[in-house]
Amino acid sequence: MEKWNQSYGFLLGKVVQQMETNFAEGLAPYGINARQYGVLLFIEGNPYSSQKDISENLQIDRTTMVSHIDHLENSGFVERTRNPNDRRSYSLLLTSKGNDVLESRWEFLINTELEVLAPLSHQERKLLKDLLVRIWSTLQYGR
Repeated sequence: MEKWNQSYGFLLGKVVQQMETNFAEGLAPYGINARQYGVLLFIEGNPYSSQKDISENLQIDRTTMVSHIDHLENSGFVERTRNPNDRRSYSLLLTSKGNDVLESRWEFLINTELEVLAPLSHQERKLLKDLLVRIWSTLQYGR
């Protein structure tokens, strides 16, 4: 057996790389990448979050997060509003244009994932997702 297929990290990385490559094609007309789409998803589920909150939850470097938010704001997908509890920080909200991108690309995202995971049965995909959620929850919350 070759060493490359004994590494979880290598194999997971390659699967993710293929999903992101395929998904990038569907995002290109909107001028955003998969990570920025993820930021929009987070804001949708957590309106009025700060850049710091998003950065910590999605584990994106703070400098990179500033760049993502600047791009998303300049593209009209999010708006920054002053945080009434902390005048030094901003709260983020999706614009209607941001909501439109999320809605229009969601089905494409799901289809992209299903395409890459096509070698697995429905039950195997569900098991994989359950296991990944368990790992991520443990990493995030220690549970």
